[in-house]
Amino acid sequence: MPRFTTEITVRFNHVDPAGIVYYPRYYEMINQASEIWFEEGLDYPYPKMFAEGWAVPLAHLESSFRNPSFLNDRLSFAIGVTKIGRSRIDLSIITSCKEQIRFLTRQSIVWVNHKKIKSAAIPPDIRKKMEGYLLTDDEDISF
Repeated sequence: MPRFTTEITVRFNHVDPAGIVYYPRYYEMINQASEIWFEEGLDYPYPKMFAEGWAVPLAHLESSFRNPSFLNDRLSFAIGVTKIGRSRIDLSIITSCKEQIRFLTRQSIVWVNHKKIKSAAIPPDIRKKMEGYLLTDDEDISF
C-alpha cells in the first residue's frame, strides 16, 4: 500500500551550531508530518479532532538515526500504518532526502477521549481511511 508522504525543509531552528539537525528536532518534524497526514491524508485535521473530543497522544517511540540532515535539506516523511487495533495505531515513518535514508521511526499513537484521557475505539470512517495506508510486512522498515 502507499505511504502518505509530505516534505519539511530543515530550518535554522532545527540545527545545532554545526548546521546538523539536532536530534530532538526530528521528533518535532515527525509530529508535524503526522499532523499533516491527519489533515491531508485522512481528511481529519487536528482542530476538528479536538473539537469533537478526540486526541492521539504518543504511546511508544523507537528510532534509528542513519545519516545526518543539514540546514535547508528538504526531508521527505513517508508514513505507513503497520497495525490498527481498537484504539492503537502503529506507524512506520521513513525520513529521507535525495534518496538517502536519514532517520527511521516506529511509533504507536492511541485514540483517546481527551476530556477523560481514556482510550476509545477509532471511529469507523477514520479507521477505513487509515487502512488505506496499511503496509504489508515486507513494506515495513527494518532497523
